[in-house]
This record gives sequence, structure tokens and C-alpha cells, in this order.
Amino acid sequence: MKHIKKIVLIIPFFILSCASAQYLESYEPINVFLDTQNLNGPTKYILQSDKESNKLALRIFNGDEGPEHIVDPRNPIDYTDGLFVEKYWKEMYQEYAHDTVKRYWKKEDFPKYKFILEKGTGLTLKESFLRKYMNSRIDDVIIMSEPMYYMDKKYIMFYYGKIHFDSSGKSQVVIMKKENNKWIVVKIVGDYVYN
Repeated sequence: MKHIKKIVLIIPFFILSCASAQYLESYEPINVFLDTQNLNGPTKYILQSDKESNKLALRIFNGDEGPEHIVDPRNPIDYTDGLFVEKYWKEMYQEYAHDTVKRYWKKEDFPKYKFILEKGTGLTLKESFLRKYMNSRIDDVIIMSEPMYYMDKKYIMFYYGKIHFDSSGKSQVVIMKKENNKWIVVKIVGDYVYN
């Protein structure tokens, strides 16, 4: 009976530790991308702890909102460089577009960076936020979404925004894949609405 109790207690810890390791491993590509963004200098950055909705990344990658891919006949340029494949797009859209679970970044997700975490969305537009950081050495807010798998997990993509206090900045989708056991950036697609 003692052995059964021990097993019953050990199994949940084992499952949680495996889930936790897999969870943190999924942020490895984001950390690799952040390494390319020169964020380790003297400037401090605020990270919006509320993860951005996957819908924003999906809209940028698709070039429009919704599950249908609409090509503007006046501007038929494929900004994804052929990465957009309708079959895989629809699978990814089905999996991620309707996810309404609220998720938050933690400092442990990005161990190399000294981000200041701030809760809420649309931070740079809030008066209390602006007053709090007005005369600080911080002028950028970083906003990111949860990574999404694409094309049978060949690629991973996520939203990345770096917004200045004056509300200018960049809003984009980062697409990465693993080659020779290393994550590499394949393509960065800028937001056609804001960039």
C-alpha cells in the first residue's frame, strides 16, 4: 500500500515536470530571435506580460483577417516568400484563431533579459503608464504572442512588436525553423497596416 501511495504522488510531479520542460523549450526560438535584436545594452525594455493574441500574428501572415486568403489583384506580391500554403494555413488558423485563453509572460521565460514586466494591453496609450515611465531610460515596449506551429511543425511563428513611447515602432510576424539543431529566422513579415 505504501508503494502505491508513493507512485500516486510521484506520477503527477513527473507529468508536471515534463510539461514544464516542454513549455519552456517552446520559447527557445523566441529567445534566439531576441538575441538578434540587440536588447542587452544599457537601455531597459518593458515586456507586456499579457501575451498578444494569436489573431494578430495570423492576420499579418495571411495579409487579412479571417480564414480566407485574399490576394489583392492590384498588389499580388507574396510577402511570405512562398511560405503561405493554403492547406497548412487553414490548419493553423483552425488551431490558433479561436484560442481565447489569457496567457502571461514570466521573467523565467527570458532568462538572459532584464525585462520589466507590465500587465495590460495597449500600454503605450495609457496615461498612467506614460506618467510612470516618462523620465526613465526606457523608451520601448516589447509585445509578443505565444509561438504557433505551422506546416506540420516545420516552422514556428509569433507576433513581435517593439513600440516606442511616441507610439511609433514595428509590428511583425517572425517565422523560424530548426536547422542542424539551431533555430534560424526564415522570414519576418511586417504588418501592412502599421509599417
